[in-house]
Amino acid sequence: MRSVRMLTLCWMGFISILATAQSVQISIIPGSEYTMARRDEWKLVVNNTGNQILNVFFRGVATEAQRGKVYEALSKARPIPPGLSTFSTNYYVGLDPFNTLYEDQSLRQYAIQTNGLPAGDYEICITAYLASDSSEIGSNCYSFSADYFTPPILIAPDNNDTVCEPYPYFSWLPPVPNSGQNFAYTLTLYELQNMQTVLSSVQTNPAYYERKGIPTTIAQYGINARNLRPGYRYAWKVSAEVNNQTVATSEVWSFVYCDSKRATTADTVSKKKEVKNLPKPGIPYLETTTAVNNNFSTLDRGLLSFLYVHSSKTPTVGMRILDMKGNMVFSKLLEVSFGNNYFSAPLTDYKVIQAAELYELQIVDMNGAIKKLRFKVKQ
Repeated sequence: MRSVRMLTLCWMGFISILATAQSVQISIIPGSEYTMARRDEWKLVVNNTGNQILNVFFRGVATEAQRGKVYEALSKARPIPPGLSTFSTNYYVGLDPFNTLYEDQSLRQYAIQTNGLPAGDYEICITAYLASDSSEIGSNCYSFSADYFTPPILIAPDNNDTVCEPYPYFSWLPPVPNSGQNFAYTLTLYELQNMQTVLSSVQTNPAYYERKGIPTTIAQYGINARNLRPGYRYAWKVSAEVNNQTVATSEVWSFVYCDSKRATTADTVSKKKEVKNLPKPGIPYLETTTAVNNNFSTLDRGLLSFLYVHSSKTPTVGMRILDMKGNMVFSKLLEVSFGNNYFSAPLTDYKVIQAAELYELQIVDMNGAIKKLRFKVKQ
């Protein structure tokens, strides 16, 4: 009887050793360096090293060094046969079908609009568990840094504007930084249906019009394209490509198209008032220049005041503030006139700016010319 008990205990121990020997090897295969946020770019390769089918579920967690956890998902249990199995991922770490346990909504909206991730240091970890007892049988992590170009800034037509020209022009500002890259752009329009939102139209509707390979930051609606329909609302966006890879995508704007035959002269001619950004007495203005080298100015008056010399007749330029990692922390459009333009605003208008940190202000015109100013706020 004792020998039987010993045999039983030995057999149970052997089974336990076999169970712990069951394992899978996980390989995480990301997309290109420019498309880390694309759901169809990530792949997962699972290698069942045993000779039996394993019933396995997966847990994926994505973290960012500053934000902490940004995504967590749990897959359904599935049979994993011996050998290699390849899965496509969805929203960075998931295996379809899966349950999303947590998702950083601001990051998700950024990814939807730009096809990229905010700059930062990310880590994605995927762990495999046996469905029978939830024991861990394999895991792997992948770390990467996102250091993307800032999105193109849309200029015209203005967001929610009314457009009456049959072949309107679209313009935008280029991404930064630009270290000699030759950007090509894709302009895409979507026709909105009923009460559809602009983001919904981009995600679900086929493109109403698309023009690729645009070499400059201005493009006219195609003369041979489908006519824009009066009374309809259109969403539009611009993607920037380098070597046929999308590196940045603008936010989505919209406009309403009117009937050009019924439009009055006042409707079709823009009547922007002349902008004169004159200096205010007693305020020292810092000049923006094409090169800043290692020079910077210290702000101690609670104001960001600068001079920008505009050398073209375009009515707007883009203003951006970058930290020293190249992250864009603030952006807006400025109305300008030809010649000297003086701007001054309280630092409280730029809530993200922190004392003792170095920043670079950039003014970008429609031709892509950049004037800069580096500054630090006195602590």
